[in-house]
Amino acid sequence: MNTIFTINFRREAYQNELARARRRVISLGVWVAYFGVLGVVLGLYGLNCTSLAHRTQVLEHQIAHLKAARQSDVWRPGAEQAGEAERHLRSARAWHDRFARLPQILPANARLTSVQYNPDNASGAADVKLVLTGELRSSAGQDRMQQVMTFVNALSRDSVFSVGYKNIRLVTTRAATSGDGAEFVIECR
Repeated sequence: MNTIFTINFRREAYQNELARARRRVISLGVWVAYFGVLGVVLGLYGLNCTSLAHRTQVLEHQIAHLKAARQSDVWRPGAEQAGEAERHLRSARAWHDRFARLPQILPANARLTSVQYNPDNASGAADVKLVLTGELRSSAGQDRMQQVMTFVNALSRDSVFSVGYKNIRLVTTRAATSGDGAEFVIECR
């Protein structure tokens, strides 16, 4: 007997078994992925905790070392160092008074374009200078250079501004590019 076709009565059961196996594999994969991600996150938290504990231990060691060094080696400034600190504290008050006085000395027709303290970055106290740069508009019929010199003399004679400066001088002056004014640079040492 020759059969042309055969009927597989177990095909539906086979397909159901494959679908159930697929669902189990996918479910198992989801659970493995979930616990894998959870393990990675917890592992990273553990590494962070370990790193933090190590850093805390290092800082505690450094603090203990600094406390021990501070107790054994107390720094006491000498008279010269204390005088230097006092001079700098007094200097802040003098700068406040000096800059509060500057607008009162400055002529009405003048303006400062820059104020530079220690532009040469000198380290010695004797080499430090203050440089004032500005321009002065001269009134009709007045000599602009004479007005600049009057301003320099006013700075030199002022008891508040000239404190601490032995020499206040006009370094450069030139006619302003716009009109009848003068640009000036004054150096205080």
